Amino acid sequence: MTLGSALRNQFFSGGPRPAVSFFEMQKPMPELRFSESGCVSSQRVPGPLDLSRCFLPEALAGLVPVRALSEDDRRSLNQIRACSYLHLFDVFELSLSAAARQRARTDIEVREVLAPLLALDCFDHHDMFSSFESEFAAAFPATPRLVPLPDDFARTLTLAAPLSLLVLALHFKLVTQQHYLACVRGDESLEPHFVRVLKDHWCVECGAARSCSSALGVQQALGQALPGRVSAGLRDYRLLVFSCDDVLRRQSELDVQTLEEVRGNRLAPSDRTAVVAAQVAAHRKTFLTVGIVNAAFVYAMRTLGPTAPAMLAGVVSALSAR
Repeated sequence: MTLGSALRNQFFSGGPRPAVSFFEMQKPMPELRFSESGCVSSQRVPGPLDLSRCFLPEALAGLVPVRALSEDDRRSLNQIRACSYLHLFDVFELSLSAAARQRARTDIEVREVLAPLLALDCFDHHDMFSSFESEFAAAFPATPRLVPLPDDFARTLTLAAPLSLLVLALHFKLVTQQHYLACVRGDESLEPHFVRVLKDHWCVECGAARSCSSALGVQQALGQALPGRVSAGLRDYRLLVFSCDDVLRRQSELDVQTLEEVRGNRLAPSDRTAVVAAQVAAHRKTFLTVGIVNAAFVYAMRTLGPTAPAMLAGVVSALSAR
């Protein structure tokens, strides 16, 4: 059974909706009821970054298919991916927040649709991410190459239907929850400073669970969407996902360039092609595919009507064919 057909079965089947588990990283997710227990963002892990450890769990790093790298290269690429992982979250969140606020200033109806994204704390993670990026750049043997804020993604956000921005925001908020809860929490083999950042990222999202900008608040806003806006919103969410995928492709290439600088020489052409392809697949799975098949996201999309299931299944199939 293909992933697309599995997703269609998930959408159209009756009865209870179990957690989706198309990837080894996915585990049954809790309902959208979050607690701040155990979240103490002011706590810092003492000492410098431990570069003898992996930063990302394999479920997010996606290095198992790569046979061309030594153990040292694998660890270095894992650490490079960890830095770009945070940077990509920052890029997507900053771009989405900026587009929502810009568009809300000139259109009252758009402002009403995007209200959950206009709260100051909707995506309030930039300082956290940039602080870690600076710390990592100072400790790592090469300065990581990171994609700049993408103009093409910003243009797509500016032209997309407002409802599609809400859908994409919910996508990323749920991905944040899933990565920490299903992949990182409890894994004591990972670098503790990086784990702390991921926990803080999760806690920032969880801590505002009662606000309109939380994942639950965005989901409630989607449930109130006018039927006439749904078709354009779903169509443009697809375009936004493909635009995100283009950014991920560019970052994958930059990750490999950083690895080659650490190595002090370029990879053989065939090895380089294989490593870049593995990184594209890993970035796509981490940020896009896993979000689309997230059980809570599937549930939220069902509230938008009968066209949503087929559209999302088509997005997954189209991504795999890119």
